[in-house]
Amino acid sequence: MKKLSAKIKNYSFRSIRTKMVLFFLIVAVFPLLLFGFLSYGKSSEIVNKQFNDYEQFAVSQLDKQIENIFELMYVISKDINQYLSDPTLVILQEEIPRTYTGFIEIKNFERYLEAHKTYDTKGIYLITNTGYYYGNSRLDIHKLFQKPFWKEINRLKQGDHWIGFYNSDHYYTGNKDEKIIGLVFPIESDFGVLKGSKLLIETNAEELFSYIGFLENKLHSSITLRNGQNQVVYKTKKTPKELTSDIIWNNHFDAYGWDIHVRIPQEYYYQSSNVILRYTIAAILFSIILVSLLAIVFSVPLTKGIKSLNSSMKRVSEGNLDTQIAVTTTDELGILSQSFNDMVNQIKELIEKISLTERLKRQAELKAFHYQINPHLLFNTLNSIQWKARLLGAKEVQEMIYHLTEVLHENLNFADELIPLKKELQTIKHYLKVQEIRYGQTFEYIEMIHSECLDYLIPRMTLQPLFENIFFHAFEDGQGRIELVASVKPEYLELTLTDNGKGMNKETIEKLLNPKHQGENGRGIGVYNVNQRVRLHFGNEYGLSIESVVGMKTIFSIKWPKRR
Repeated sequence: MKKLSAKIKNYSFRSIRTKMVLFFLIVAVFPLLLFGFLSYGKSSEIVNKQFNDYEQFAVSQLDKQIENIFELMYVISKDINQYLSDPTLVILQEEIPRTYTGFIEIKNFERYLEAHKTYDTKGIYLITNTGYYYGNSRLDIHKLFQKPFWKEINRLKQGDHWIGFYNSDHYYTGNKDEKIIGLVFPIESDFGVLKGSKLLIETNAEELFSYIGFLENKLHSSITLRNGQNQVVYKTKKTPKELTSDIIWNNHFDAYGWDIHVRIPQEYYYQSSNVILRYTIAAILFSIILVSLLAIVFSVPLTKGIKSLNSSMKRVSEGNLDTQIAVTTTDELGILSQSFNDMVNQIKELIEKISLTERLKRQAELKAFHYQINPHLLFNTLNSIQWKARLLGAKEVQEMIYHLTEVLHENLNFADELIPLKKELQTIKHYLKVQEIRYGQTFEYIEMIHSECLDYLIPRMTLQPLFENIFFHAFEDGQGRIELVASVKPEYLELTLTDNGKGMNKETIEKLLNPKHQGENGRGIGVYNVNQRVRLHFGNEYGLSIESVVGMKTIFSIKWPKRR
């Protein structure tokens, strides 16, 4: 598994396109995550605060509405109770009037009750101990007595009260399912029919319950109302399981002993912030997908150029030097492609140049080899002639053959291709001795060599071909003046060989140095060989140059580096 994971990792990160896509993702994702969650945190904080304020306002409105209803019902009940407690104001001697005066008193009392009604008041009734009641005639007293709360009312003492909710099914007319909040208050009077009677005030509670329904449905709240006896008078149906994480508001009415308990599950309380979180995550995911697609789309042309460059470099490494890249842009990739094309062309030219140099080197080596074979044969023959001359007493011939043999011996020495300049000068002395014996004292040789030059290396048999060219082509019967000068330059050595012979024209100089004309009648092969060997050893910036004035002089100049 680890090996597979490592392979996937290596393969995935090998592609430059993958790296670019990852780079774009990292550049885009971190700011998105940072600012996305900062925005979410701030937005959710504001939304939660607003929702909390709204919830508290809604609950406070519920509190206020309940308190207003209670307050109004208490005020009405107190006012009527005081009115009934004053025997000078109302006299209810009997439940059913038997005189006109009694009838008028009862009608006046019922008008008094009606006068305390408000828009939401359902009814105000004075119910006697025997079950007779004063008020409008729509009340079905028998159904009222069947309600469960009426049994508790019978146990009320003076000064106590009862408040609760129930339906309006005890009325002859109207909606039977109408919600009503009722207040029952015992009358504080022991006279006449008032003794043991109770005052019932009923108020329409539809608006209150519509408000409670709003809190339950819109805000997902569960509401519990408890009366002064800690009895539950109302509780939301289908209440969700209570959790410690729920948001709770409690309110207590000191005057009436009621408690309001509002509970909201945490998931609904933070519902708005959760919506913001989901949209934030969706926006981040959408941005990541969009960035990935854009990164892939924009990386295609760039990686296409890089892949083309990579495949071209691979073909070049396999030896195909005709590879070229089509340059279609002027950006950095286009410049790089053009540089690659130039580099391939330069490599191609360099290889062709090296190939030509190697071919010329082999040709020069072959020519040198042939050039040295003949002296080798001659060297052995001359040794035989030298011994014959010695036996015959021909001393001058013997000496001449001796010096010639030394020159040939040095020519046939293949041990070191580069030798010190002083050794090369020693060979020249033997060669000049041969020419001296041949022509006599007909030429003058001047040698001016800087002592520092003596130990620097020079290709073997560099000077002898030049001296040979002088005696065979510049001088007539060996007459003339030869001057050899070797000097030290800051970065190289320079040697000039000057003769005052008949000189040569430019065409002759060109033929001496041009490989196309070498081998014609055997002339110039030695001079050309000198030039080629200096260049092969030290580079094309060094070598032999020739200056000449016909009938006056010829100057051979050799430059080569300082090397010991």
